[in-house]
Amino acid sequence: MPTRTIPSASWWHPIRDAAKKTVRAVAGPRAYSWVAAKYSWGTTLLNYALMRVPGLDRIVRIGAWPHSLYIEGTNICNAECVFCAYPEMQRPKKVMPMELFKSVIDQYAAMGGTEVDLTPIVGDPFVDGKIFERLDYLASKPELRRFHFFTNAIGMKPELSQKLLKYGAKLRVYISFGGFDRQTYLKVFGVDKFDAAAPNIKAAIEAKRASGSTLGLQINLRTPRDNNKGELWDYFLAAKKDGVIEMTWMGAFDSWAGHIKERELTDAGLVARPMPVKKGPCHWPLTGPVVLADGRVNACAARDVEATLIIGDLGKQSLSEILSGPALRELLDRQARGDHPDVCRRCTYYDPVLPYWVVGQPDRKDPAAPVDLER
Repeated sequence: MPTRTIPSASWWHPIRDAAKKTVRAVAGPRAYSWVAAKYSWGTTLLNYALMRVPGLDRIVRIGAWPHSLYIEGTNICNAECVFCAYPEMQRPKKVMPMELFKSVIDQYAAMGGTEVDLTPIVGDPFVDGKIFERLDYLASKPELRRFHFFTNAIGMKPELSQKLLKYGAKLRVYISFGGFDRQTYLKVFGVDKFDAAAPNIKAAIEAKRASGSTLGLQINLRTPRDNNKGELWDYFLAAKKDGVIEMTWMGAFDSWAGHIKERELTDAGLVARPMPVKKGPCHWPLTGPVVLADGRVNACAARDVEATLIIGDLGKQSLSEILSGPALRELLDRQARGDHPDVCRRCTYYDPVLPYWVVGQPDRKDPAAPVDLER
């Protein structure tokens, strides 16, 4: 069977990009976000429907169409955030060899994939000594349209920010930030690194401003709402107004399948996310599988910190075989029957593929969706 399994048409991408710019300019960011979310959900629902057609896989290989392929360059982090299960992780801490990384990227591009996320289940990319070697390889692949990662910016020193500028619009860096004062930051991120992270973020903003680079830079606040104030807050707002950065604030935090207790979030001034309705399969096995540092592939890049949803091993199978294979289909079938694996049963990040009127919820509104910070 052919390797290519992910729909990708070069003529469609510029049309879609132009439509995005038009909607954003005419209707505004909120309308754009709504349209983008509906488009993303619609393609995922189509993907799931095709995988459920009996006998179709005998004619053409239908597998998952990841919105991004998540790759665990490393699962080592330099923070101990109150909202993250990293401090409790038991699986071995590793760094992915470059040979494996290149093989994964080559296979994914050959399948029709166009987007890569270097944010694994846990870990910070700047702890990975190979991060720029990985970024250079991604940038060298014309098939890949964009790549991105989350970082806490603790290790993103000014000289590293300067190196990021050359990737331009193909790279988007999402910076998680935990508080506008040292005490709040320590309570949320679990490490006394406010005096490292804040200057690093400001250096990145000023480097982009001075260079005119098209590098994507977004600050994602993981802060108590009443902490959004002060000199640094005003600086971020000014940079946002100038178009140098984007900025969002997370309204609610999930439990990482029970690893994070509501009381721990409340003590840090954060809000816990409620348990969602779990009717039908979750979208994550289709939209966000993750290649672990040891070459195994886990169905969920979101909250399965111990990687219990393994669907294949790149030492034994190709990526195409794994993403269209029986292990992934069986997981989706189990979720459809309501026979959830333990990590899914306990997860508050579970997001069904099915329309919400089928699931039994009025809409697809996410309690953790970004909030308009200037209202």
